[in-house]
Amino acid sequence: MPPETAPDDDESALLSRIDDLRIASIRPLMPAACLIEELADASVVETIRGARGALSAITRGTDQRLAVVIGPAAAHDPAAVLEFARRLVPVQQRLGGELLLVVRVFLDEPGGGAGRWSGAMYDPGLDGSFQLNRGFRQARQLLVDIARLGLPAGCLYLDSISPQFIADLVSWSAVGASTAASALHRELASGLSTPVGFQGGATSADAAVDAVRSAASGHAFLSVSKQGVAGIVQTTGNRDGHLVLPAASAAEAEEAACGALAALGLPARAMVDCGYGAGCTTPQEQAAAAAA
Repeated sequence: MPPETAPDDDESALLSRIDDLRIASIRPLMPAACLIEELADASVVETIRGARGALSAITRGTDQRLAVVIGPAAAHDPAAVLEFARRLVPVQQRLGGELLLVVRVFLDEPGGGAGRWSGAMYDPGLDGSFQLNRGFRQARQLLVDIARLGLPAGCLYLDSISPQFIADLVSWSAVGASTAASALHRELASGLSTPVGFQGGATSADAAVDAVRSAASGHAFLSVSKQGVAGIVQTTGNRDGHLVLPAASAAEAEEAACGALAALGLPARAMVDCGYGAGCTTPQEQAAAAAA
């Protein structure tokens, strides 16, 4: 006769038929606090604090310099990104009275998934192996190295957990056009310690305007602490939100969008994305877009 199955085993077998049916695996993720302790440098604190303050002043119009977020579209090659940043150092030194350069370090890919690369943080091996622990370590090391050069960094966020691993090293944050309407991203932005740029769509900036409004208020949402514990995050709101408008539609959208923000008592400032859309694919076209 077959051995009798314990009641607990029967219950587990039953539950296994209805739970996690489409989950292939769940692997451990290191707590952000451990990585922060491993890759920290007190010497970069003033660089980051100063850049955040300057970017906030630019957003609010009390600093007349232009903030320029510049860098590769994806940080798949950390050595190349760092070399790019090194070449920006003398430029910042020469033009610092007029510009504040921010190194673009986009570690997530908004179009990732479904067979497409998900970004340097999610898939550092570029092979679909999704070694996130390695990706977070690689991303944090790159941000530390850039800050040691005396330059601020800007990052795009796609979820509410990955910022715990890198946000202390970031001076400017971005929320993409595809997620500007997301309640989760607006809640996240309301608690970030940096100015946040919400990207407007190719045909409308309405979602980005509403995102700036929403992020300026406090929120409560679920996330994970730096110690890896699930919790309820309560924020105070972020009044350093601003628009990022595609160059092709910036001239038409800026007046109405900034007017809507001014009516709400929020900073009516916009950044123009000179590297997005038709007519902005070459350095010459990007320079022309910036001049316009």
